[in-house]
Amino acid sequence: MDDCSISTFLTISENRSRILAVIVAMVRDFEVAEDLFQETVIEILKSEERFDPSRSFAPWACAIARNVVLQHWRRQSKAPSNGVSDMIAELALIAAEGNDDTWRRERTALRRCFQRLPDRMQRLLLLRYGHNIKGKQLADSAAVRQGSIRTTLARLRNQLRTCIDTNVSQRLQEANG
Repeated sequence: MDDCSISTFLTISENRSRILAVIVAMVRDFEVAEDLFQETVIEILKSEERFDPSRSFAPWACAIARNVVLQHWRRQSKAPSNGVSDMIAELALIAAEGNDDTWRRERTALRRCFQRLPDRMQRLLLLRYGHNIKGKQLADSAAVRQGSIRTTLARLRNQLRTCIDTNVSQRLQEANG
């Protein structure tokens, strides 16, 4: 691997969570997303000479990830119907184009907010989003009623979003005040 590839690989590593977030948002399956992330890394390395260093790396890499997912859907004939795939892809790219400082602040806040959750709720989130466990198996593993899984997860996501927004806002006020 030459110096350019090593540098690109390190930049990919720094932006892994952002690139993976785009892929997960599109495919909604963590195992598939991990495989597609590996394909994305290969595509980024193949096309690194086309990257303009005066631009931000993350949106460029996320656009490649988007294309990898679209190719995956074509191969699998599993693309969401009615143009939904294009909308999902565009929303994922918009999210990826966010400010790097904002991205870091939100990730730091997410860690803090996650740690404040009760152990049982942390476990539920880890099982669902870290291990891609769904349905009855998730309910059994997390000791939550199967009928309330979706509602509980939606409430947890909302709680985390509110906590993140509050945390980021407080940190910005402290930095500016």
